[in-house]
Amino acid sequence: MDALSLVVGIMAITPSGAFSPGPLTASAVALGGARGWRAGLQMALGHTAFELPYVAVLAYVFQHLDIKSYKAPLAAAAFVFILYFAYLLAKDAWGILKGASSAPRASKFANPFAAGLALTALNPYFLLWWATVALPIVAALGAQPPYVFAAVYAAHVWMDYFWLGLMAYLGGAAARLLKARWYAVFLLALAALLIYFGVNLVAGAF
Repeated sequence: MDALSLVVGIMAITPSGAFSPGPLTASAVALGGARGWRAGLQMALGHTAFELPYVAVLAYVFQHLDIKSYKAPLAAAAFVFILYFAYLLAKDAWGILKGASSAPRASKFANPFAAGLALTALNPYFLLWWATVALPIVAALGAQPPYVFAAVYAAHVWMDYFWLGLMAYLGGAAARLLKARWYAVFLLALAALLIYFGVNLVAGAF
């Protein structure tokens, strides 16, 4: 495939991964409620910090790396992180329900960059997406010079920034529009959704 075909190909398949519901999306909404749309961009930076070298290694070193053998431990580690994140969300919500006077946006329950990094590195389905769905493009990139790799990756990653930024913006809008009690319910719902995604992650890996 030539460079243009690779760019078009990656843009065609990226929404199947970037726009899918999951822990990263739910976390962006939750963190956006506390920190605004910039939290989504920070999460995307954390996502990129792992994804970029991972894709480069797949393209130029281990095109046929067997990720499946690592699914179970990765999913278990991700589940622990998700449970901790959900606990902090629930704790934040409980404080609001008890009458905490601080605005929800003052919450410090997680670092967006660290959340983006961890929820990317520990998600076996993200790792498998690049090693399966995107494998034809990854394999073709191995024969291309670095500038083509950079162009193709840029054509992919902007969608992550758009999506996570949008989700964080919507979370921030909810924080502004909802009264404190309803915002606490919103946080509890996000915590439950995260646990649901975590359970599905583990169930699919074992």
